[in-house]
Amino acid sequence: MTTAWKEQLEDASEAWRRWCRAVESVGLQALQDTITHDEIDLAEGLRHMGRMARLVLQVSTENRDALHPYLWRSLGPDLKMGGDNPQGLYLAAPINGEDTFRVSGTRGSARWLSFLTGRTPAAVAAGQSAWGAALFAPDLAVDDDGRFEITIAPTPQPGNWLRSDPHSATLMIRQFFGTPEDVRPMDITIRNLTRANAPLAPLTLDAAIAGIDAAAAMFGGMVPMMQSELIGKAGSKNRFKTDIGDPTSRSGGVPGGNAVTARWALESSQALLVEVTPPTPCTYWDVQVGNGWYESFDYRNHFSGLTCEQAYLAPDGALVLVVAEQDPGTVNWLETAHHREGHIAIRWQLSDGKLPIPRCRVVDVAAVRELTGLPAVTPAQRRRQRELLQRAFDARFRP
Repeated sequence: MTTAWKEQLEDASEAWRRWCRAVESVGLQALQDTITHDEIDLAEGLRHMGRMARLVLQVSTENRDALHPYLWRSLGPDLKMGGDNPQGLYLAAPINGEDTFRVSGTRGSARWLSFLTGRTPAAVAAGQSAWGAALFAPDLAVDDDGRFEITIAPTPQPGNWLRSDPHSATLMIRQFFGTPEDVRPMDITIRNLTRANAPLAPLTLDAAIAGIDAAAAMFGGMVPMMQSELIGKAGSKNRFKTDIGDPTSRSGGVPGGNAVTARWALESSQALLVEVTPPTPCTYWDVQVGNGWYESFDYRNHFSGLTCEQAYLAPDGALVLVVAEQDPGTVNWLETAHHREGHIAIRWQLSDGKLPIPRCRVVDVAAVRELTGLPAVTPAQRRRQRELLQRAFDARFRP
């Protein structure tokens, strides 16, 4: 064993120790801070720690070569965080701020699309916005066959163009589908045009250590940040507030829009009625429920989200949502999936003016139909809805 190898082995071993220490200390504290003392929240906390470890390792150590980028699923049914959208399909690929990239694909059937350039963690730590340029569904030019191309480059380009900058590191693509009856994801690829024939470089130890250290730092930052979202709402349960003041903010988790969120708390016999009139204009909106770790529920088997195309609105434009464990026998039901507490979030995309803040009231679930006048849903209709939910999931995440 040479001296050089011994030094490299110690460097690699110490990097692994740092990672393990970070996962242990942050994870143990997060479990201690679980928002309830219910078994389901603790069990999902253990799973959440594993998911977050996988997620940060994936982001920091895999698919990092902007010379040879490819798109992959960044969030989904097995990797959840930050109030992920039950109607969403999230893709990402590495980019840089110097080269020209071409994104080519078909439009698909998504009700809402966003293409975003994400900046490096160092840039964000230095006070830069987490997001650079953005292109949203209404501004995407598509040909008669439903195909499009987007050029990512630091200088102006004809057609669909996303400006990159020296801090650009990631392309993020979000597809939010409007109804379970029509789920056709984009067929899409990315290519580095500037250095398409660049040779593949081997992984170096320095790069591997940097990736592991970045993952440890990300785990240590993201886990408590996401958990604090609901811990901070402990004194205002079943009450909404806005997260971001600017309705067209490109910060946080809703670039191009805004979110109103709440921490709900219910017994199994209760329902939370959420009443609001969606803003106009508003290009797209959706609502979701999830757990105390800010994850969406199992959206293949639970009604955990509704979009502006699915939800029933009263003739005057008012929306009434019903959050409950038991089926209220009405439209607009969002399941609590055996939880007593969790989160609910509504996204308003490309809306103008002051955001509406929903009103909430807790009622007996047996009284929902009488109190709301919402259209009834029969058991047979509910079974059909579940079948559509599962079919849409399978279409979105087919192998």
